[in-house]
Amino acid sequence: MAYGTNSSQNFMTNTESITLVLLPGMDGTGKLFDPLLRQLPSHIKPEVIRYPTTDKLSYQALTELAREQVPRKQPYLLLGESFSGPIAISLAASADTQLKGVILSCTFARNPRQFLSKFGVLVPRLPINAWSMPLLNQLLMGSFKDSDISNQLFEAVSQVSPEVMRYRLDEVMHVDETQALKNISKPILYLQGKEDYLVPASAALTIMQLAKQAEMIAIDAPHLLLQVAAKEAARHILQFAQKVS
Repeated sequence: MAYGTNSSQNFMTNTESITLVLLPGMDGTGKLFDPLLRQLPSHIKPEVIRYPTTDKLSYQALTELAREQVPRKQPYLLLGESFSGPIAISLAASADTQLKGVILSCTFARNPRQFLSKFGVLVPRLPINAWSMPLLNQLLMGSFKDSDISNQLFEAVSQVSPEVMRYRLDEVMHVDETQALKNISKPILYLQGKEDYLVPASAALTIMQLAKQAEMIAIDAPHLLLQVAAKEAARHILQFAQKVS
């Protein structure tokens, strides 16, 4: 896939090349980043981290997997989407000077739905198929309709075993990276979907309260913000990159 043809390049004509490390949502495939990647100019070098589709790895194990792929000798930005927010936070808390900034999209530092910690066993173990996709679309896209994104979502989640998806949901219920969040010295940009029905506004508020340097931008988008509002998200990411580089 070729990147760098979008007019968004104008935002970074004076900015040197920088790597953007992207940590995916709960499916872990990274396939859902495609709409965003198409909007990024050649100044931004995407490095998509992908998680195993059949191995049940804890947040800690996934963090170490991602750490092994983070650039060692060039400046980079770290983007954590949804499920991967805690991973991005953990990595950023111990990163070296090559890290220039952190972007968090529709995500959290700790379990955003605390009541699920007690009643998680009651969460249905639904297989992802043609019957359950309308429910998943409603949860992740709300009133926004995009058949291409819906098809990409189905393709992505269908590649991951139901056991792995359930295990990752259990991990969300017990994660807490608020202390690591306090230790991040780099600027943070939080992208919030105004119609995110999955991650509540309180999750963003927690991050804004605990982080040393954080700004939040609310976008007219659902939980799949980087997909539905890819062009606007890319614009804010480019401006952030220009500011911190």
